Amino acid sequence: MGKEPDKKYKTMKKIMDALEDILCSYQGRGHQSVYVDLDSLALFTSLIAYRQIQVENYRYDYDDNIREDEKVAQIYRELAPQTRWRVGRYTQIEPIRMNALKQLSSLGMPTYQGQIYYADTGSVLVCGEILPYEIFQLFTDMPGLKKLYVFPYPFREREENPLYFSFKPTEAAREEMRKYVEKKMDEMCRIMREKSESISGIIPKVDEKDLL
Repeated sequence: MGKEPDKKYKTMKKIMDALEDILCSYQGRGHQSVYVDLDSLALFTSLIAYRQIQVENYRYDYDDNIREDEKVAQIYRELAPQTRWRVGRYTQIEPIRMNALKQLSSLGMPTYQGQIYYADTGSVLVCGEILPYEIFQLFTDMPGLKKLYVFPYPFREREENPLYFSFKPTEAAREEMRKYVEKKMDEMCRIMREKSESISGIIPKVDEKDLL
């Protein structure tokens, strides 16, 4: 009887570790970890384990000379000033982002709508780090979003071509995400309300006339 829970735990832990590598692969300033929020990580892992979120991986040829691709460079120049991509220009992250744009060129022309968004296919590109809760927010706030593409840091295993990944939830999974986001928002509002009440009891009210 004890072996079944152990097997389930190992499976879930394997998925969690894989998500850490996929979603939080960029080291340096601002580096994150999926393990900072175990609740959202557990839900995301369960949805994947029970096939409520379809995950696919794609191996691609990284183009070291991507800056010479004028079509991709033009798209990047148009997007970068609108986004966080303006940070990191002329560094290693810039060609990584351009390679991501090249790989998803078949999805249509991307625009910036809070994220790099491909309206023709209802897809979002994330080239950087993103936490499970942020993924829940994306699918909750963007009804037209069908699939999320994530490009991890590509240079960890240079003996093989790098991978990128897609996440496509079922309607049932989207509903679970929505309920989770609403629950967290309710909790945040409750905490803010309680904090506000406790602070108002500690800090005395000041009459404006006393300040004159």
